[in-house]
Formats: sequence, C-alpha cells, structure tokens
Amino acid sequence: MPKIEATENAPERTLIANLRPKSRVELVRFKVLEMESQREVIVKSTGRMHRVAELQVADESARVLLTIWDNDIESIETGKSYVIRNGYVNEFSHRMRLTRGRFGEILPSEFTIETVNDSCDMSRPFAGKKPKKKRERSDTGRTFRGTQRRESRGYCSWKSF
Repeated sequence: MPKIEATENAPERTLIANLRPKSRVELVRFKVLEMESQREVIVKSTGRMHRVAELQVADESARVLLTIWDNDIESIETGKSYVIRNGYVNEFSHRMRLTRGRFGEILPSEFTIETVNDSCDMSRPFAGKKPKKKRERSDTGRTFRGTQRRESRGYCSWKSF
C-alpha cells in the first residue's frame, strides 16, 4: 500500500461536516461504522450488473453515507479508518452521499480515528441545504407591491374551487 502520511496532514483535508452536494473532495479521512445495505444493480447504459454497498462513515465532525461499487466492497472492513482521494459528493434520493468516483481512490489510513461524532448526520434529507424563506400572504388581498390580487379584482382563484 502507498504511504499517505504526509498527504493526510495537508491543510486541504476536508471534514465531513464541511461537505456540500455536487462538490469535489481532495482528501477525506473517515472511519467505517457499519454497512447498511448491499445490492446488485444493472446499469442502463451498459447493461452490466454491478454490486453496490452503502456504508455509514464518520470522522470527528459528522457522519455521512459512503457508496462503494464492486471491488471496493471486499477491500473495506467495518471499524477501520480509510482515506478517499479525489472523490466527490452527490445527492441521490434527497440524501447526500460521498463516493470514490471514477478517478478517485480509497486507501487505508495510517492514522486511526478513535472518536467520531455520531450526532450530526449529513445524509439526512436536505442537511447540506439552506432552508428557503417563505413569503407571507397579505390579509388585505393586495400584493407586497400594493396592487390588487386576482381574487380582489373578481377573478377566480385556485382556492375558490
């Protein structure tokens, strides 16, 4: 296995709590907590069957789902620490997931993570997104610009049906 000790201490190491959907990740160190599910899927574009597994992984800051494919399933063990280089974060079924990607690699870490933060789950639906602000409806039947709404001018509204 290649030595990655100098790389892990580099300042570009990303904590799991700082991950955002649809972003690239240079280096993430994590500990595997448990394997949630393993299944076989057929890729529509190629028609080939692949094995996919979802793992719960965590570091000092938070935890997230890790999706691994085919040969990576046998190389990863529960309770050990690993490093992903050149991975990315995607979103599937409204849950944020960390993946190795096509050009990334998963390597065993020389540093073990002893304590993990289990309370902050970044894979919860919409955990990485800011909530949208909702605008209040006016009681007077006018818009915030001061003009009358359709209901006030005598037209039907979708609420009147």
